[in-house]
Amino acid sequence: MGTDTSALTMEWATSLLLNHPGTLLKAREEIDNNIGEGRLLDESDIAKLPYLNCIINETLRLYPASSDLVPHVSSEDCTIGGFEIPSRTIPLANAWAVHRDPNLWVDPTSFKPERFHGVEWEKGGFKFMPFGLGRRVWVCGL
Repeated sequence: MGTDTSALTMEWATSLLLNHPGTLLKAREEIDNNIGEGRLLDESDIAKLPYLNCIINETLRLYPASSDLVPHVSSEDCTIGGFEIPSRTIPLANAWAVHRDPNLWVDPTSFKPERFHGVEWEKGGFKFMPFGLGRRVWVCGL
């Protein structure tokens, strides 16, 4: 199953780039300018390619590997989005819906990698969560 979701995500990324040739050209220019044309990309090159990272994030925002995030159990009674959640409840989060919420994203159904340029994750909150937020995320006040 993990291989299937990775392959589908790559398919979506390829499709998005083919349907947005300006984005593809910008990514290719970034790779050529920072890596060169003589070799394939390596994992250590990712830090030098911020626009490519934006493309990856935008692809995962529009087409997350799984629409539902990994379930967590609330450790105590709390309130989430105005709803009272008793302890030992398993709330399910729909990443697909969060990633396309017009209250959180400008033009949420459009492919715009630039929206991730310069985002400071510590200050930006948790509106982008393609794989979840970690095992200790469900705390009161979220």
